[in-house]
Amino acid sequence: MEASKTLRRPSNWQDFESLCKKLWGEIWNCPEIKKNGRSGQMQYGVDVYGIPFDEANYYGIQCKGKDEYTNNQFTEDEITKEIEKAKVFEPPLKKLYFTTTAVKDANIEKFFRKKNIENKANGLFEIHIFSWEDIVDLIDENRQTHDWYIKNRNFKTNKSVTITFQSDVTALIICPKFKRNIYYPKQKDNSDEVAKHNSKAQNRSLWDSLTYFHSPSNIIYETKVILSYSKIHFQIHNKGTSPIEEYKLLFDFSKEINYISKTNIKSNNPLSGIVPIRYVSDVHLNEKALMGEIIPQEKILVSEDTFISEEFFIKPFPRDYEINVKWKLISKDFKDEGELKIIVKPQIIDIPCDVFVDNISNVPIKEGDIEDMVIDKKD
Repeated sequence: MEASKTLRRPSNWQDFESLCKKLWGEIWNCPEIKKNGRSGQMQYGVDVYGIPFDEANYYGIQCKGKDEYTNNQFTEDEITKEIEKAKVFEPPLKKLYFTTTAVKDANIEKFFRKKNIENKANGLFEIHIFSWEDIVDLIDENRQTHDWYIKNRNFKTNKSVTITFQSDVTALIICPKFKRNIYYPKQKDNSDEVAKHNSKAQNRSLWDSLTYFHSPSNIIYETKVILSYSKIHFQIHNKGTSPIEEYKLLFDFSKEINYISKTNIKSNNPLSGIVPIRYVSDVHLNEKALMGEIIPQEKILVSEDTFISEEFFIKPFPRDYEINVKWKLISKDFKDEGELKIIVKPQIIDIPCDVFVDNISNVPIKEGDIEDMVIDKKD
């Protein structure tokens, strides 16, 4: 039997209730397990109930669908309110299970343990929490529920997506360029050639010393391309038979990069970044968190069609390593998640630099820090 830790969560609360009913019906060996009442009726903190085999009292289940991507969890206040509701369930419960599609959370589990001891000390029902990872383990351990969940029509979907980088690859190789100054000592003298060299060096540093305090007529506008940034875009392929509606793609570089940006251009021209007023980008970046969203303007992706996002740029660290990019697609009635990989193979270019010293014998060759490789933008 095989049940992945990334088993797709049910897309709605009704399906999640059905899964819990099926799973705990098998665990409890209780064919008579039932959902409590119908939608809109008072349920007293219990969505599913039954009497496990060889037990004399009812057990209850409170099912809560949560969004694990935004770390949405039970709150202590929410838990306490549901426990209070369950106190008036008739006949009295022996145990109450809280089940959720949210990820495990140590603080919430600690709160449940304390409330469980408190309830038992007061002669009330036990309470326990099962997060999605716990439920996946139980699905793996219970063959009937596993086969039903994987194969049953209620949980099959005719919606399917494939997320790739450009060129349909799931493992993208990037080769950002960096520079490293190598300082060679040269014997200092007072010749005209040295003066000319120093003059050229001053001119080369003009870009770094430009300010906006010059009068407009004296400003030298320059536009540079940062070759240490690598271009990225995502492709969303609808591989199912039904359209995907009102969808967006969330992605997270898990802080495995140095920077994320919509451009690899650097300019001191204040007009260079102006875009048309009506232009709306489909890429939305959180530069601080190194994550973002792709929100297409066209809200429907039909079967077999592909959406290609606008490009953006990442600056990786200047070393050989791999970046795991987590993604999650959310739509009107479908969601999926996974990971892509970026393989970083940087090119570090050594730049020889002369350093004029009084005594060349006392000065070794030195390596500078690795810096961005920046070149003039060609028209």
